[in-house]
Formats: sequence, C-alpha cells, structure tokens
Amino acid sequence: MPKLKLFITHTHAGVAYPAGHVLDVDEHTARWLIDHRVGEPATQRPDPAPDALDASVKIAKPPKE
Repeated sequence: MPKLKLFITHTHAGVAYPAGHVLDVDEHTARWLIDHRVGEPATQRPDPAPDALDASVKIAKPPKE
C-alpha cells in the first residue's frame, strides 16, 4: 500500500486527518488524492529535522575588534 502525506486536512473512511498526516491507502485512492492536490507520496520529500539550519543560510560573524 502506498503511503501518502496530506497537504490539507482530509476525511478518509469517515475519519478526519490533519495536514502532514501519513496515510496508508490503495493505489487508486493515492492517485486520486495526488491528482486533486490533497497529498503527495510520503517518500517524495522528507521533512527537515526540527531546528535544523538550512545549508543555504550563511551565518554572519561579528567583526573583529
């Protein structure tokens, strides 16, 4: 079964799931949810680690006195 990460709150099988939740769904349901921009494959884009710095961000050093 594909795993799908939700972009928005979605009700599936009578249960409301919040954005960010990962669901196990069948192939047909996964395709429908992706086509309607409700979610994406869970392995497509991993979440960044909490409090991790973006590698593209440069941290300025204070000038030397």
